[in-house]
Amino acid sequence: MGKSVSTFSGNVLIERNQLRLQADKVVHNKETEKLKLNGNIHADTQGMAINASSGWMNLKTNDSEFINSSYYIPEMGLSGTSPLLSLSQNKKTILIDSQFSTCPPNKLDWHLNTSHLELDQSSATGTAQHTVFWVGGVPIFYFPWIQFPLGDERRSGVLIPSIGSSSNNGLQFSLPFYWNIAPNQDALITPTYISKRGTMLSTDYRYLNSSSRANLKFNYLNKDKELDLERYSLHFNSQSKLSDKLNLTLLANDVSDVDYLRDFSNNLNTANTTHLEKNAKLRYSNGPWVAGIMAQSYETIDETIAIDNRPYERLPQITLAGKGELFEMDNSYLLGSLKTEWVEFDHQSINKEQGSRFNLYPKLSLPIEGNAWFVKPSAGYAFTQYDTTDTNGNDANLDARGLPILSLDSGLFFERNFTSGTFLQTLEPRLFYLNVPFEDQSFLPVFDTSAQDFNFSSLFRENRFNGADRIGDANQLTVALSSRILNKNNGHEVFNISIGQIYYFDDQRVSLDNRINTNKNSDIITEIGGNLNRWQARATLQWNTETSASDKRSVQLSYAASEEAVFNIGYRFFRDPINETENLEQTDLSFAWPFATNYALLSRWNYDLTNERDIEILSGIEYESCCWALRLLYQRYRRDNNDINDPYRTSIMLQFVLKGFGSITEKAATNTLKQAILGYQPDY
Repeated sequence: MGKSVSTFSGNVLIERNQLRLQADKVVHNKETEKLKLNGNIHADTQGMAINASSGWMNLKTNDSEFINSSYYIPEMGLSGTSPLLSLSQNKKTILIDSQFSTCPPNKLDWHLNTSHLELDQSSATGTAQHTVFWVGGVPIFYFPWIQFPLGDERRSGVLIPSIGSSSNNGLQFSLPFYWNIAPNQDALITPTYISKRGTMLSTDYRYLNSSSRANLKFNYLNKDKELDLERYSLHFNSQSKLSDKLNLTLLANDVSDVDYLRDFSNNLNTANTTHLEKNAKLRYSNGPWVAGIMAQSYETIDETIAIDNRPYERLPQITLAGKGELFEMDNSYLLGSLKTEWVEFDHQSINKEQGSRFNLYPKLSLPIEGNAWFVKPSAGYAFTQYDTTDTNGNDANLDARGLPILSLDSGLFFERNFTSGTFLQTLEPRLFYLNVPFEDQSFLPVFDTSAQDFNFSSLFRENRFNGADRIGDANQLTVALSSRILNKNNGHEVFNISIGQIYYFDDQRVSLDNRINTNKNSDIITEIGGNLNRWQARATLQWNTETSASDKRSVQLSYAASEEAVFNIGYRFFRDPINETENLEQTDLSFAWPFATNYALLSRWNYDLTNERDIEILSGIEYESCCWALRLLYQRYRRDNNDINDPYRTSIMLQFVLKGFGSITEKAATNTLKQAILGYQPDY
């Protein structure tokens, strides 16, 4: 051959920049810088490995072509074959009549056949034309044009469709489209065909930058075929950092009608929502001081709630709070705190009191502590002034309320080592005395105040009410005892138990219903917790010493082998103080558990023992391979468990995921499972 042509035979190896090339025979033309390749070709390029029978490569332009090739893209686990594969210097790969999949080549559970496939490494995008989706040996779907990301980068395109069915809405088919608007903006636009309702368009828009984030969800159904109504829902929230010290949050929720959430939600908590909140909050922080202003309103979507029982609006609420060390006193510090609030309450009913409330609460405390003890005396003064109208719209002329609040908190710490030396047990007795004089508050309005839930932490609170409209009178002593078992090697808490009770030296005369509590002591509250390896246990018992019966009890046992293998069993009971037939007593069993190879069972059974009926049944099966996953769920539930005439609703959800083709898919089944099964966090 001519001097300009060289031939190399055998196991030829060429290495150049980010290229490693092997072949049985290589012919090199020095004038054109072109390589002709034959026999057992293997090429490792940036982001791709190629095998072929023959081909050529231009060393000047880096253009190349391979015949009868197979290829592998490690970043997304994509492999395939093509009779003709071309690489260009602009980092584009063209494949003609290609077959590709993220499954192993020897086990093609699914694959795509396409007449023309372009892989653009510079934009990390794959574009396919005239593509047929195959499962096993069966063609399932034809795509005239699809686009997908090469790796984890977001890319606009049609996503995996989802299909489901429910007794309320019939057959549902969704075809989501992901729009990558900008690096900091995207949207998921999903048209959904609902056989009993019509076609709904859903939009989920997200925005994010260095100082703010926002999310807008809007669902729109032009005309509900069953109700002959226009129906929609809207949710918007945003958080903005206006400066280092100033933050703004916005929240808005709206629905077209009272039944929207019940008709289109598979989640019991969402379906039973009674009020939708709107608010705007501006928060300023500077050292120990925090100031805020908020406007808040509610839309009551449950029309069975009487107007007088609906919540007040805050238009606006202004707060200022601060705390810090005032000065040092005998190896301790005198601590000071201040909480202030001014709020204007507005109500849609003309029969409700309306107006403003100003609350001021300065407080001093002096914590003194040693290695095995602490004492913390505190003194505060709660001042409240109202400027309101009465139920007739006249000026109420309410007197200001001012009450001193005195407390003394104290405790001891004892500990002992177990004989093994690994574990340490503590014994922590605690006494908390509270004194608040009585002042008649029955003439004051109740804007936002409610009785606190009784639990162990409430034994040490200064007020038995939430909100400033009532300050409970108190001359009482809390006696409590806690014990913990700790692992000395890592500080992990293995076991804890706490028990306590309040002893009343005077009657409790301040209440929301003008009833006087003459009991000499509170219920006994006990809380137990345990953490051992993958096991967690929690139990609560509230024992009524007057009736010698429990008013509240609960048990929760959980096991988590991983985020996708969990088991939970729970029981809870709450006694209704007025009507025993309204007691709440429920069991809850849920699990997500792998079995065999690649399979998992998914289930939840929530049962009402009081009324002897199911609240929710969820069952499903999941198959997951290395390259695809399928999840099928069946759900049966009541949207209103308090209504015995409310019929059960059923739904079926099918979710199919092709791994390696983007991280965003329709996740109705996933979201339902996360809410139903405690601790379950699937990858898709």
